[in-house]
Amino acid sequence: MDRPVWTIGFFAIWILLIPGVILTHWGVSSVIPPISDLPDNVVKGFDEVFKFKYLEEDSKKIVSTAGAQVEKCYPGGLKKAAVVCPSQAYKADMQGFQQSGSTMDAIQAKADINKIFQTSLDVVNRIANDKYFGNDDLKSTGEELTKIKSKVEEVPDTPPCTVGVPAFCEIYLSGDSIVGGMSQVNEAINKFKDSDIIKQWDEHKSLLTFLHALPYFMVLAMVFFSVFWLRGGICCCCHGGTKCGTFALLPMIVLWLASFVIYLIVLAVGMVFTVGADKIEVPALKGKPTLKESIDHIQTAYPEFWKVVFADLSDGLDSLFKASWVFTIVAIFVFFYACCECMCRPYPVKDDS
Repeated sequence: MDRPVWTIGFFAIWILLIPGVILTHWGVSSVIPPISDLPDNVVKGFDEVFKFKYLEEDSKKIVSTAGAQVEKCYPGGLKKAAVVCPSQAYKADMQGFQQSGSTMDAIQAKADINKIFQTSLDVVNRIANDKYFGNDDLKSTGEELTKIKSKVEEVPDTPPCTVGVPAFCEIYLSGDSIVGGMSQVNEAINKFKDSDIIKQWDEHKSLLTFLHALPYFMVLAMVFFSVFWLRGGICCCCHGGTKCGTFALLPMIVLWLASFVIYLIVLAVGMVFTVGADKIEVPALKGKPTLKESIDHIQTAYPEFWKVVFADLSDGLDSLFKASWVFTIVAIFVFFYACCECMCRPYPVKDDS
């Protein structure tokens, strides 16, 4: 074998292409589905993980439970909570409650409301008051949920009607206010779903499909370089150079350059998101935190949400980022090998045919 070091270097380039091709296909295949599903996954994260799917239904349950407690102080269904609470008509009945000494058993009602909070509304309340997720559209929901939670804790197990009716009327009105404000909640979720960063990912997913073909630019470049290499690796302008080998260099250079530039762009974008994450703002979140702050907060405080919405996307992008590193290094290796091979001309001169 002539010049074993040069030959080993040539075949090493071909071998290095293999993990780059595999990583690129793996990364692109891993990143396209989660990008396509990203808007739906955001909704799924809010609905299932953050329990917003149950907010309206469970708020209605609280309204029903609180209303039933109020009506306990009006035997025979004399007055309905839907009339008494919004108008505060119960104030006119305070003297009668005091004179009769009537009380209510609130143990079961409190347990039912607390169970609803444990099942869903505690999570919703946490998100509505979160430092990043708790935007203006969720503010009133968070305030009403906090009010209900506090009022339930304040109410004795068997309060007199003079205490129980006003307390459960407050709970009733807060629950009713949440139900009436569901349009704002849905608008808040839609703002996250339709945020610019989500739209940009979704709009550019078609470009990622193109990346499936990208590694073969370098493969084809190496095929043309192999022709040049097999013809002695000498340009026709030099002694012993061949036209066939020289002509093979032209498409090789174009394909190499295309592959190198595109992979370099992918690498640069990955570096920006990796190294510059503490400088990129996320305007969809309250206070416009940086990307790093947002990721750290979600991964730490809401790991299940991260898993549902972003984990697969993050893994796919990481694979694509690694592929860009491999191909950029291979491209640089090809460049220096080709230049050195042309200048040093290590192989014996071959006759043109």
